[in-house]
Amino acid sequence: MKRASLTIVSAMAAAAVLAGCGGSSGDTKSEAATDSAGSQAFDPKLFDQLPKDIQDSKTISFGALWETPPYISVDPKDTKVPVGVTPDLAAAVSEVLGVTPKWQNMQWPAQLPGLQAGNVDVLWGQVSDTAEREQSVADIVAWSQSPLALLVAADNPKGVGALGDACGLKVAVPIGSQQSQAVAGVSKTACTDQGKPAIKAVEYPGAQQAIVALKAGSVDAWFDSRSPVQEAADKGGFDVVVLENAEIEKYMQTINGVAIAKDQPGVTQAIAGALQELAKSGKYQDILDKWKCGDNALAVEDIKINGYTGIKAGEQA
Repeated sequence: MKRASLTIVSAMAAAAVLAGCGGSSGDTKSEAATDSAGSQAFDPKLFDQLPKDIQDSKTISFGALWETPPYISVDPKDTKVPVGVTPDLAAAVSEVLGVTPKWQNMQWPAQLPGLQAGNVDVLWGQVSDTAEREQSVADIVAWSQSPLALLVAADNPKGVGALGDACGLKVAVPIGSQQSQAVAGVSKTACTDQGKPAIKAVEYPGAQQAIVALKAGSVDAWFDSRSPVQEAADKGGFDVVVLENAEIEKYMQTINGVAIAKDQPGVTQAIAGALQELAKSGKYQDILDKWKCGDNALAVEDIKINGYTGIKAGEQA
C-alpha cells in the first residue's frame, strides 16, 4: 500500500510528539473478545468508508509495542499473538467493519514511518492524545482515559506520595513522551524553584527495560498510565503511587488515542464509528471490564476524532 511520503521535518516533528518505544517485529491475527452481548453486527456503511485496498483485502493492520499490559502484551502460550485491551477492541472494531485484524509488534522508530508508508493502517497501543499531536501527521480517535501513576519499590522506601516528592530522584519515562514534559514541569515548580534538587527524567524504550532498571535501583520510579503500573505491581515487588490530575494536568493530557495517518480519513472515520457502536452496545465496556480497566471507559460522546482541536479527519492545522 503506497502513500505520498511526508517531509523529513514532519516526520521528525511527529516523532517528538507521539509517545512510543521499541520492540521486535512480527505479524499475527487477533480474535474478537467474546461476551454476553455476542457478536457485534457488521455495519456496511462503515465498511464503505474504508479505502479500496482494505475493502478488497478485507484486512486491517494494527501496530504497537506488545509490552504494556493490560493494554497490549504477548500471550505467554504463543508469542506471535498479542493479548490485552487493545487487541480485543481492535478485533471487535474489525468485526463491525467486516474485516480481519492483523497485528505487528513494532519498534518505536518503525511506528510513525510505518504508519506514513502504509505498512500499518493504525497505531493502537501507547499513543496519548494531545492538541499538538492532532495537528501533526496523525488523526487521533480517543478510546480511553488514562489516570497516571508511579511504580516504586515495595514499601515505597523513598516516601514518594506525589511526583513533586521525587526531587533529587530519577524517574523513568517512555522515550519522547508527555511524561518527560510533566517531570520537567513539576521538577521546576516543586523542586528547583524551591531550592531543591531537580527530578531527573531517564528515558527508556519500553516498560520492561524501565522496570528492570527500577528493580536494579538505577531509577527510583517508573512513570506511566495507572493500569500498566498496577499490572506490574500486582506481580509483586512494587508499590503504586496514583498521581493527582491537579499536579500534572498543566503538562500533559490523559486521553489514550488510536492514531491513523492524515491521508487515510476514511479509516479514521470508520474506526471512530465502530468504537461508538461498541460503546452503545455495551461491548466496549465489557472489554475494558474484562481487563480490569472499566474505570478508564469514555462516554460515547467523548469517543471522537481529534477531540482537543476539532480538526476534521484528514485535515491539518
